[in-house]
Amino acid sequence: MVLIGSALIWGQPASAQEVTGEAAAPDSLVPPDSLTRRLSPAGAFLRGALIPGWGHAASGSLTRGAFYFGIEAAAGWMVFKTWRKLRVARNQVALWEDRVTASLMSQGITEQEEIDSRLEQHDEIARLRELADSRREQREDWAAVAIFFLLMSGVDAFVSAHLQDFPEPLTVEGDPGGTISLTIRVPVG
Repeated sequence: MVLIGSALIWGQPASAQEVTGEAAAPDSLVPPDSLTRRLSPAGAFLRGALIPGWGHAASGSLTRGAFYFGIEAAAGWMVFKTWRKLRVARNQVALWEDRVTASLMSQGITEQEEIDSRLEQHDEIARLRELADSRREQREDWAAVAIFFLLMSGVDAFVSAHLQDFPEPLTVEGDPGGTISLTIRVPVG
């Protein structure tokens, strides 16, 4: 490895041509294959499972990485949104329960069992409790979607890392005469 000016040249020591500043061969600026780092499949899985899309981006699958990042961002937003709606629904239930309890106590009903049975029979409280249960289920559903796509991002990054150097196996070409040829490339050796 030789440093000439600000260019790093891999391989043999500098030749007289390189030292004098004459143009170097274009392939001498590219490091040999043994020096380039490949992303391991396990590393791609861990990256994809930590931050969706990171494992794909590291293995060169930028479109897939953007897809998983976008899906996970949308799922995260929906988890947050349903969490806020659940909190509002629970606050409404507590507010109505306090109002009805205060009203019952002002009427002289102070036994907790009687108050609980009246709260169960109150239409608005029953409706708000069902709404809170529905919001809780929505939050759980969106959390499951987020976890699913997080794991799928890791698994897909794992597969992408395995296939990052795989040659394109099929090409289909046609000509105006109507013939179609199918080419399969299989590396040997």
